[in-house]
Amino acid sequence: MRKYTNILVVAEPKKDVQIALKRAIDIAKFNPKTTITYLRVVYDFAYDLLILNKVKEKPIHADIEQTHIDHLNQIIEEYREQSNSEATIVPKVVENRDVGEAVIDEMRVGDYDLIIKAANSHGLLDSIIFTPIDWFILRHAEVPVIIAKNNDWQQPGGNIAVCVDFTLNEHLQSNVAMLREAQVLSKITGGRIHLINSAPVYMPTVMLEVPHYSPDLYEQGVLEEHRNRMYEFADKHHIDRQYCHIEEGMPDDVIPEICERINAKAVLIGSAGRSGLAAALIGNTCEEIVDDIDADLFVLNRKTIKKEKEKNKE
Repeated sequence: MRKYTNILVVAEPKKDVQIALKRAIDIAKFNPKTTITYLRVVYDFAYDLLILNKVKEKPIHADIEQTHIDHLNQIIEEYREQSNSEATIVPKVVENRDVGEAVIDEMRVGDYDLIIKAANSHGLLDSIIFTPIDWFILRHAEVPVIIAKNNDWQQPGGNIAVCVDFTLNEHLQSNVAMLREAQVLSKITGGRIHLINSAPVYMPTVMLEVPHYSPDLYEQGVLEEHRNRMYEFADKHHIDRQYCHIEEGMPDDVIPEICERINAKAVLIGSAGRSGLAAALIGNTCEEIVDDIDADLFVLNRKTIKKEKEKNKE
């Protein structure tokens, strides 16, 4: 089982508590070879004024970057002392107007195996008008992403929820990939792995006109089919059936409810990675529930799973 050795942490300049950095340090405790890159994306509009004076451009760029590096080092030392950690933490500053693009660009040039970012709250219109930073990262990252919230991983009873999906055969690979990541987190947090599944019942209207047709029996049959597939998956991967949870309903309703009931501190979920109009009209389940779960959201999109599969073939 692999460990995370190169973690990219997104700094939050407007937040007093650097949750993402704290989470990365927690993970690094279990692997002394871990390197944390603490990334701050900046853009000073004074850069735009330098076009008339190229002589001063480089010195001002260097001064601004050094100021941010010094501030990052102060934060690093503060959190290092709080956690009594000896992890290797490297501050880095990049210039970009778009934080999301800067993070993805950094991911592509660095050999990172995990991205951690603190959760941002966003409203109903965000998915229609613009893509929030964390959603952009979730859609385009090629490594696992943790959207961290302010909770204690080491709290007794904190469990790890893996949201499995058996509606399509192509989702089976995603289920296995998420379970593998959950096993890594389980070693780190000491939490027990739980499997979560929702069983949406889509009943054709025409079926209601069929004589002696029972909607209740149909719903029961759908739920039983989902339960059997979950138990088969759990047995194959040595997970006790008492830690399997399935309920009838839509994922954005069922998942937050079960996570709260089992006191989940980390939730692993796959993302379709949709963008543009498709994301605005259809949405992604992980983005629909990010605000409804009081736990760290650990997301693997299609690009991440595909890249992991290619690595395993090499």
